[in-house]
Amino acid sequence: MNMADKAKEGLPHDLPARQIVRRLVDSRRHERTGADTAARAAVSACEHLYRELSTWVGPDGCHALFTRALAQAQAEHPALGQIQLRARSEPYIDGVAATIMAYGDAATAEAFESVLVHLVELLGRLIGDDMAMKLIERSLLASKRGDTPPASAREEA
Repeated sequence: MNMADKAKEGLPHDLPARQIVRRLVDSRRHERTGADTAARAAVSACEHLYRELSTWVGPDGCHALFTRALAQAQAEHPALGQIQLRARSEPYIDGVAATIMAYGDAATAEAFESVLVHLVELLGRLIGDDMAMKLIERSLLASKRGDTPPASAREEA
Protein backbone atom coordinates (compact mmCIF):
# COMPACT_ATOMS: atom_id res chain seq x y z
CA MET A 1 0.00 0.00 0.00
CA ASN A 2 1.48 3.35 -1.01
CA MET A 3 1.19 6.69 0.84
CA ALA A 4 -1.66 7.88 -1.39
CA ASP A 5 -3.69 4.80 -0.50
CA LYS A 6 -2.93 5.28 3.20
CA ALA A 7 -3.91 8.95 2.97
CA LYS A 8 -7.27 7.98 1.52
CA GLU A 9 -7.81 5.70 4.50
CA GLY A 10 -6.85 8.49 6.87
CA LEU A 11 -3.95 6.60 8.45
CA PRO A 12 -1.09 9.12 8.18
CA HIS A 13 -3.21 12.20 8.99
CA ASP A 14 -0.98 12.80 11.99
CA LEU A 15 2.28 12.54 10.04
CA PRO A 16 3.05 16.30 10.20
CA ALA A 17 2.11 16.30 13.89
CA ARG A 18 4.38 13.29 14.54
CA GLN A 19 7.23 14.99 12.69
CA ILE A 20 6.99 18.17 14.74
CA VAL A 21 6.66 16.13 17.94
CA ARG A 22 9.80 14.20 17.04
CA ARG A 23 11.61 17.52 16.57
CA LEU A 24 10.29 18.83 19.89
CA VAL A 25 11.42 15.74 21.78
CA ASP A 26 14.78 15.65 20.00
CA SER A 27 15.36 19.31 20.86
CA ARG A 28 14.91 18.48 24.54
CA ARG A 29 17.07 15.37 24.32
CA HIS A 30 20.02 17.37 23.02
CA GLU A 31 19.87 19.57 26.11
CA ARG A 32 19.91 16.61 28.47
CA THR A 33 22.75 14.77 30.09
CA GLY A 34 23.51 11.14 29.32
CA ALA A 35 21.62 10.05 32.46
CA ASP A 36 18.29 11.27 31.13
CA THR A 37 15.94 9.00 29.28
CA ALA A 38 13.62 9.15 26.28
CA ALA A 39 10.65 9.50 28.63
CA ARG A 40 12.25 12.42 30.44
CA ALA A 41 12.98 14.12 27.09
CA ALA A 42 9.33 13.69 26.04
CA VAL A 43 8.10 15.07 29.37
CA SER A 44 10.55 17.96 29.09
CA ALA A 45 9.16 18.70 25.62
CA CYS A 46 5.64 18.77 27.09
CA GLU A 47 6.72 21.09 29.91
CA HIS A 48 8.56 23.38 27.48
CA LEU A 49 5.65 23.52 25.04
CA TYR A 50 3.24 24.26 27.88
CA ARG A 51 5.33 27.26 28.91
CA GLU A 52 5.74 28.49 25.34
CA LEU A 53 2.10 28.08 24.30
CA SER A 54 0.91 29.70 27.53
CA THR A 55 2.41 32.92 26.19
CA TRP A 56 0.13 32.78 23.15
CA VAL A 57 -3.09 31.15 24.37
CA GLY A 58 -2.81 31.93 28.07
CA PRO A 59 -2.13 29.51 30.90
CA ASP A 60 -5.78 28.49 31.26
CA GLY A 61 -6.30 27.94 27.53
CA CYS A 62 -3.06 26.01 27.31
CA HIS A 63 -4.00 23.89 30.32
CA ALA A 64 -7.34 23.12 28.67
CA LEU A 65 -5.54 21.99 25.50
CA PHE A 66 -3.14 19.78 27.44
CA THR A 67 -5.96 18.34 29.55
CA ARG A 68 -7.88 17.38 26.42
CA ALA A 69 -4.78 15.95 24.73
CA LEU A 70 -3.97 13.93 27.85
CA ALA A 71 -7.51 12.54 27.99
CA GLN A 72 -7.33 11.49 24.34
CA ALA A 73 -3.91 9.88 24.78
CA GLN A 74 -5.00 8.05 27.95
CA ALA A 75 -7.46 6.04 25.86
CA GLU A 76 -4.48 4.64 23.92
CA HIS A 77 -1.83 4.53 26.66
CA PRO A 78 -2.63 3.17 30.13
CA ALA A 79 0.75 4.50 31.27
CA LEU A 80 -0.84 7.95 31.46
CA GLY A 81 -3.42 6.87 34.04
CA GLN A 82 -1.63 8.41 37.02
CA ILE A 83 -0.35 11.53 35.30
CA GLN A 84 -1.68 14.79 36.70
CA LEU A 85 -1.40 18.22 35.09
CA ARG A 86 -0.89 21.02 37.59
CA ALA A 87 -1.94 24.35 36.09
CA ARG A 88 0.37 27.25 36.94
CA SER A 89 2.78 24.95 38.78
CA GLU A 90 6.38 23.84 38.38
CA PRO A 91 6.60 21.10 37.35
CA TYR A 92 3.45 21.16 35.29
CA ILE A 93 3.32 17.37 34.93
CA ASP A 94 3.13 15.22 38.05
CA GLY A 95 3.52 11.45 38.38
CA VAL A 96 6.28 10.95 35.83
CA ALA A 97 8.72 9.01 38.01
CA ALA A 98 6.03 6.59 39.20
CA THR A 99 4.86 6.08 35.62
CA ILE A 100 8.38 5.30 34.40
CA MET A 101 8.83 2.83 37.26
CA ALA A 102 5.49 1.14 36.59
CA TYR A 103 5.50 1.05 32.77
CA GLY A 104 9.11 1.54 31.76
CA ASP A 105 10.89 4.28 29.89
CA ALA A 106 9.87 3.29 26.36
CA ALA A 107 6.14 3.02 27.11
CA THR A 108 6.20 6.30 29.03
CA ALA A 109 8.05 8.09 26.23
CA GLU A 110 5.60 6.77 23.65
CA ALA A 111 2.66 7.85 25.82
CA PHE A 112 3.93 11.41 26.22
CA GLU A 113 4.71 11.65 22.52
CA SER A 114 1.09 10.67 21.93
CA VAL A 115 -0.03 13.50 24.23
CA LEU A 116 2.04 15.91 22.14
CA VAL A 117 0.61 14.58 18.86
CA HIS A 118 -2.92 15.04 20.17
CA LEU A 119 -2.03 18.53 21.37
CA VAL A 120 -0.62 19.55 17.99
CA GLU A 121 -3.72 18.20 16.24
CA LEU A 122 -6.08 19.99 18.67
CA LEU A 123 -4.22 23.25 18.27
CA GLY A 124 -4.32 22.85 14.50
CA ARG A 125 -8.09 22.36 14.56
CA LEU A 126 -8.55 25.43 16.74
CA ILE A 127 -6.29 27.96 15.05
CA GLY A 128 -5.37 26.25 11.80
CA ASP A 129 -2.47 23.97 11.02
CA ASP A 130 -0.26 26.73 9.63
CA MET A 131 -0.60 28.96 12.69
CA ALA A 132 -0.16 26.00 15.04
CA MET A 133 3.05 25.00 13.29
CA LYS A 134 4.33 28.60 13.47
CA LEU A 135 3.73 28.72 17.22
CA ILE A 136 5.44 25.40 17.74
CA GLU A 137 8.34 26.42 15.49
CA ARG A 138 8.79 29.49 17.70
CA SER A 139 8.94 27.13 20.65
CA LEU A 140 11.68 25.14 18.93
CA LEU A 141 13.63 28.32 18.13
CA ALA A 142 13.37 29.52 21.73
CA SER A 143 14.63 26.13 22.88
CA LYS A 144 17.63 26.29 20.54
CA ARG A 145 18.49 29.82 21.67
CA GLY A 146 18.03 28.90 25.31
CA ASP A 147 16.13 32.11 25.96
CA THR A 148 12.99 30.59 27.41
CA PRO A 149 12.27 32.41 30.65
CA PRO A 150 10.80 30.43 33.53
CA ALA A 151 7.02 30.33 33.79
CA SER A 152 7.07 32.56 36.86
CA ALA A 153 8.84 35.31 34.93
CA ARG A 154 6.24 35.16 32.17
CA GLU A 155 3.37 35.46 34.61
CA GLU A 156 4.97 38.58 36.08
CA ALA A 157 5.38 40.19 32.66
